[in-house]
Amino acid sequence: MPNDLNIDGYKKLYSGKIRDIYEYGQKHLLIVTSDRISAFDFVFQEEVLGKGSLLNSMSIFWFKLTKKIIKNHYVDKKPEVDPSLISRSMIVEKTKVIPVEAIVRGHIAGSAWKTYQENGSINGVEITHKLNEYDKFSEPIFTPSTKGNKDENISISKMKDLVGEVITNKIIKASLDLYNFAYRYSKDRGIIIADTKFEFGLNHNRELILIDEIFTPDCSRFLKLDSNGNYDLDAFDKQYFRNYLRDNNWNKNQIKIPLEVKNKLMNKYQVAYDLITKKYE
Repeated sequence: MPNDLNIDGYKKLYSGKIRDIYEYGQKHLLIVTSDRISAFDFVFQEEVLGKGSLLNSMSIFWFKLTKKIIKNHYVDKKPEVDPSLISRSMIVEKTKVIPVEAIVRGHIAGSAWKTYQENGSINGVEITHKLNEYDKFSEPIFTPSTKGNKDENISISKMKDLVGEVITNKIIKASLDLYNFAYRYSKDRGIIIADTKFEFGLNHNRELILIDEIFTPDCSRFLKLDSNGNYDLDAFDKQYFRNYLRDNNWNKNQIKIPLEVKNKLMNKYQVAYDLITKKYE
């Protein structure tokens, strides 16, 4: 894993695409969000400075705001780490991770738009009425995938086979409740959350809780509303970087990411963060 962090005094347990995880006592973990960037399941050597702090701050914002909907793993305590890492760090409750990504789509975009064009369905869910790209579904739809180095879309039936019917139903309800709340909240502040993903775990009491990150530009698709109530299709999330790679015929090799691309990406992330987290006068 490129540019993963070693922190004195803490045993590293795992380095993900973006986050490094350490032991933090018997009941907790320390998660440090790096400045790494990934796309299409590929992690780049280069970093985007400031990205880790923004993602960490945004997740903490949402964890605090949504804890009445479902418990989450965030522990509201200042981590005992080097001052340079505090803005990128959070203490969380240990959980047994459920190996499924819970994806909720409110608008048709990205891979959902592609598969809809190909066969008129999304994850086996048949769409009976004509849609254009970025159109809003009448109701958000739940489309799970496996969790791993290479994510794979699966049906709800397959998800039940993997994690059980009871857990599946709880995850679906929690995911839709979270999405509907955040959709309304963000729309009032000028951002449309077109789709997003969640991860869940079981805590020491075998309770289902929300983990990882939530409603960040890395795990969500953001569209910006204009003054007339229309949305800007120039996404305010990682899609900008994916489009850059596609436009330049990237073939899963390490590349030099231009500074202007990094700066534009961070500007988009910052706009989404500032709009969503702003307080009304």
